[in-house]
Amino acid sequence: MSAEKTPTYLTAEEVAEMYRLTVSALYTQRHRREAPGSLGAKVGRKLLWRQSELDAWFDRTREEAAMSRG
Repeated sequence: MSAEKTPTYLTAEEVAEMYRLTVSALYTQRHRREAPGSLGAKVGRKLLWRQSELDAWFDRTREEAAMSRG
């Protein structure tokens, strides 16, 4: 029997703190469809971000930057 891990969701305040952004900058990114802001999903009246999606986006971004440096 495999145990399913419950996804961790973060608020705008938590994501902004994690990436050293203001909450306003995060919402601006969402409006412009730029990551990490664009990864948020509206749940009721709140925007939430899935931790695993943010981690995957960050890893891809870091790998792309490393590849572009050669």
